[in-house]
Amino acid sequence: MNKRTIFSKIFSCRGVSHTPFYIILLFFYLFSFQQLKAQDNQRYLTLSLVNINERDDELNLKEIEKAKQMGYNAVSIAVLWDFVKVYRAGTPNPWIQIDNQMKKIKSLGMKVCIRIWVNGWCSDYKDKWCSGFDPNEIMVSGELRYDFHQGGTGKRSMTSFATTSTMIRMKSFTLEVLERYKKYQEDGDILYVSLANTGEQELGYPTNSLGISGLYDYSPPTVEAYRVWLRRKYCNDLNKLKEAWGDDYDGLKSFNEINPKYSIFYQYSFDGADGKDWYVFRHFLLKRFANEFVQTVRSVKVNRPFKIINDYGSVYDGLSVRRGTMAFQDIGQGTDGIKINNGNYYNHRFAMDLIRSNMPNKWIMNEAEVLTMLPDPSESAAYSTPLFQQIDQSFQNGAKMVAVFTGMSLPETLINTTKVIELASKKWLNNYTPIEVKPNGKISYKLTDLIFENGCDQGANGCGIISKWQEVFNKNGGKPVEVILEEDFIKDNIPFCENSDTNSDYEGVLQKTDCQGGYGWIADKSSIAKSVKYEVILDGKIVKTGIADSLNQDSPRYLNNQKHGFSFKLPSLPDGEHRLKVRIPNSSFSINNAKINLTCSNFGKQTKITPFNVCLDCTEVNLYPNPSEDRVFISFSLTDFKPIYIEIFDLLGRKIYTLDSYGLSGENDLEIDLKGYSPGTYLMNIKIDQKYYQRKFIKR
Repeated sequence: MNKRTIFSKIFSCRGVSHTPFYIILLFFYLFSFQQLKAQDNQRYLTLSLVNINERDDELNLKEIEKAKQMGYNAVSIAVLWDFVKVYRAGTPNPWIQIDNQMKKIKSLGMKVCIRIWVNGWCSDYKDKWCSGFDPNEIMVSGELRYDFHQGGTGKRSMTSFATTSTMIRMKSFTLEVLERYKKYQEDGDILYVSLANTGEQELGYPTNSLGISGLYDYSPPTVEAYRVWLRRKYCNDLNKLKEAWGDDYDGLKSFNEINPKYSIFYQYSFDGADGKDWYVFRHFLLKRFANEFVQTVRSVKVNRPFKIINDYGSVYDGLSVRRGTMAFQDIGQGTDGIKINNGNYYNHRFAMDLIRSNMPNKWIMNEAEVLTMLPDPSESAAYSTPLFQQIDQSFQNGAKMVAVFTGMSLPETLINTTKVIELASKKWLNNYTPIEVKPNGKISYKLTDLIFENGCDQGANGCGIISKWQEVFNKNGGKPVEVILEEDFIKDNIPFCENSDTNSDYEGVLQKTDCQGGYGWIADKSSIAKSVKYEVILDGKIVKTGIADSLNQDSPRYLNNQKHGFSFKLPSLPDGEHRLKVRIPNSSFSINNAKINLTCSNFGKQTKITPFNVCLDCTEVNLYPNPSEDRVFISFSLTDFKPIYIEIFDLLGRKIYTLDSYGLSGENDLEIDLKGYSPGTYLMNIKIDQKYYQRKFIKR
């Protein structure tokens, strides 16, 4: 019912007894409308608590009360994995510190932001004990240093984004945190949740080792995953990689000899084709880590979904080159917004313009650090402080929230910033005008350009894009500017082998082999009607060539009556062990299970078959829910980084969906949207590394 309808009901009503009902309804409607409007456009001033003292059960409870009195309306709390799961694991309630803070925040009517921190404490640089982590899995810099500090209070480390332990730790702890506090979410007390893994409680690669700047991650699991990724990109063809990377790699004999590029001038670690591949791979690992967090949060069953924020240090300064956060739009897919931590003297209007322009219709946020004290300042002095200026400028250019953090004494900081927060709160927290900002003027830049400028001189002014922004900003009278980022490094990195003849889009399985012969199927996914040539190699010699052109009911194309089957007989084999391989001529493609060790006796009688390329690290694949109405999930577990290829066919054999991606070590849960699919039965082919699965599912 709209306003006009309500008014017409009131003024056309002739029964006096009915009129009060419509008046009450009108007042209720107007009140609800104003409340909704206020809620939609509410700004937040948030006190950030890092919670790095696990021994105090009542940590910062008095400070939270003080923050409420000052004008803050939200509190951000860090939930540390190692404090809960390692150091306080044997106590009656390892969560008591967070429990008490959550109760206090709720009792004061404030919102809470939950920052889930999944790295661990390190004891000593020479003793690689970091919260029980496997030393081989800990992230290391290009100089092989592994520990990085947090605010000068100690050393913390993170395990590789490519390892099972990292993904399991993040996902299981995230679920544990959100399940414990989901009642707060259902009551509307939680503003958002975010994920942190660096020493500074942010998302991205670390940048410091004991105060020494570094580029991460060069740990063995990451290096090995990078080699796997390169094999996938270049179709396992070393010559293609050499051609792309240039003369410096002419002597390369194996993918296993490749190490990621590194330079002490960090931006040049990403120079050239080899550096570009390294940048994109690091980006992919970080994006996948962030996406797994999003999927995990979304899996929690609550009446209202959690808001999810990517919490960065910055996305355009020199540190961002090393953090891997400059392509923030791509990393942030599926999130509800982004928060950055600008330095006091950064250009805050530019920062808000940048992230707002590239993440439209999402929350944008900033975090300010208190570095100076102002005991009992005047209003004019408070207005001129860097803290007030950052809060004010961020809200002017579209911020939903500004958080305040201090590395100094929190009680002293609160006392000495009272006037600043009071003024900022009065100006912005009671301001319910729409947060949406209409820019006047537009500029753009490429990710490539900013990387090789090594960011914007720690974000202040020293780069071309801020100079362009300043020029437009001055011309339009100080109004917001649209700043478009072209993530060319990411967009332009298309795997060569997608259009390659040497690896093409073949698939196949050797279904059975013994000392007399075998059979299976092979198909060219790019040309299903085409029959594929194959050859059988026994003990290094070709003993059979043929064409896979017979019917095979186990082929995924059988439903379309395509002929992809093959069979072969072997000559009489002498006693002993033999090696057999089925391959496609002039191709690097390997048919699943098509490399076999045969042990034969009595002139060909089989005694033992040993596959020597079985994918031991692939577990069972689950498809759920089945039947499904709107989406289906593919769940599987890996112990290493592997390529994933998925196809869906209808019962007529028509391909209606493909996904060429990668799975990381740990639990994977891929979602496929079924909206637009007609009800019926579908066939799904799933290829994980060199192992093939097939599943049927029903769309209701």
